[in-house]
Amino acid sequence: MDREVLRERRRWLYDRRRRRRDHIFANLAAHLARMLRARGVGVVFVGYPRNIAQEKPGKGNTNLWSYRRLLTRLAVTLENHGIAAFEVPEDRTSRLCARHGCEVTRRPRGLVKCPHGHMAHADVNAALNILARGSSALGLTVKVPGRVKVYSFLPTPSRVVEPKKKDHNPALKAG
Repeated sequence: MDREVLRERRRWLYDRRRRRRDHIFANLAAHLARMLRARGVGVVFVGYPRNIAQEKPGKGNTNLWSYRRLLTRLAVTLENHGIAAFEVPEDRTSRLCARHGCEVTRRPRGLVKCPHGHMAHADVNAALNILARGSSALGLTVKVPGRVKVYSFLPTPSRVVEPKKKDHNPALKAG
């Protein structure tokens, strides 16, 4: 094949991947905006993972996600729904306890343990630290909740897929 044909094909494939990614971002932002508006949320703090690719190169952290493009799309969509979005740096958010502000130790399976005996998932702990950091920057006072509900979904180019609800009733399984 001619080199120009190969270049054109490669350009077309990269463009296709970019369009697919942008469509996933649009679906994700619209879904989040609808979900947050239904829950009465007025302000959102979003962490930006700066320097993530420089920490451990080659460990799967340099991926195809364009964080800046995602945050821009999310901010525009949230603004259109009347929700303010603020970017908060993520530096050391998973290394400090969200309740006490002290240094935590990493445990297996993504858990962190506070010296005061408090345990949490590292991502939930980081999200609570981002909330506290963002609210203090705006001069708001937010109490760290005792329990956190985590919502899960899968964004696709056509829609956002909610996970199926599991029925944990053992009586239904017994013949």
